[in-house]
Amino acid sequence: MELITRTLAATEEDTALPIHPNGFKETRHLLLQPITAAWGDFILAALQRWSIPALRLALGLVFLWFGALKVFGVSPITPMLRDTYSFMALPVFTVLLGVWEMLIGIGLVFKLALPHTLCLMCLHLVGTFAALWLAPSHFFLHGNPLVLTVNGEFVVKNLVLLTAGLVIGSSESSLPKRILQAHIERTDGTDEVVAGPGTTEGLEL
Repeated sequence: MELITRTLAATEEDTALPIHPNGFKETRHLLLQPITAAWGDFILAALQRWSIPALRLALGLVFLWFGALKVFGVSPITPMLRDTYSFMALPVFTVLLGVWEMLIGIGLVFKLALPHTLCLMCLHLVGTFAALWLAPSHFFLHGNPLVLTVNGEFVVKNLVLLTAGLVIGSSESSLPKRILQAHIERTDGTDEVVAGPGTTEGLEL
């Protein structure tokens, strides 16, 4: 009887399932890993698809808004423009500058004549930096180029807008696509030349 009891106990121990305290955590980690990876891929794909259009729309709205303020004569920077550029003393030039900015904004928002729009934008922004040389007292404290006034910060931030325009131009233009396509065609042609005469692949014996 004792022998039978020992045999049954040994059998139960052999057939018992092992208990792992951390098994649930490991299983949960394995289950969540593909979900996390898929979510990350989704976010990256969305950023690659929508980040440049969102940048273009935001930049266009900024130019459209700033230009409208100048056209309607309620822009807070009009006095600064008149003090910096002597010809801006005439209201008509302020209105023309506002129209220029509105055209840039409309072109960016609706993606109209984008290369020309970006050229107008870059020309406009580069022109704003001339103010730093024409009236430095308005933009630098005590003539120190490292200490900016409020107007100086307003002008220097155009570096960001200018860079954003360059990013939009390089991403939305068809030129990079044509360059890439030409490179692929040249690569394919080179592969055919290398694989053609020097190999016997495809020759009938």
